[in-house]
Amino acid sequence: MPLNIFEPRYLAMVDDALRDGHRLIGMIQPDVSHSQNEDKPALFRVGCVGRITQLAEAGDGRYILELTGIARFKVVEEIAALTAYRQCKVDYFPYIDDFTARKGEEAVDREALLEVLTDFSKPTISRSTGKGSKARPTRRWSTRWR
Repeated sequence: MPLNIFEPRYLAMVDDALRDGHRLIGMIQPDVSHSQNEDKPALFRVGCVGRITQLAEAGDGRYILELTGIARFKVVEEIAALTAYRQCKVDYFPYIDDFTARKGEEAVDREALLEVLTDFSKPTISRSTGKGSKARPTRRWSTRWR
């Protein structure tokens, strides 16, 4: 996943990951729909840890990096840390199979997945407004492995 890092707290997080030598950072989305505090929104319970596999410094202080996903994690609790970026205690065990390369790929119905993605990416024209928009899938994608 290519990332454009420019916020000071995330620049510090990348610096810490590089300084410590592990080059790992966790990514997790804020859950703004269930948050009381806009400055520190709740977090979704599942995130992903990734390794910084490419890094370029932009002339304006930004980092352009490539993050390669390694495994999902479940948030156990947020840690009270002194860093500007948030930190969590996480559990990898529910997703232990993520550490086995290519496990489960044979169970994916690739043709059905490609069909849904193709349908989703087709532009549509609204009959009422005449304006274009992105299409929604014409059928639901099953989350079950086939």
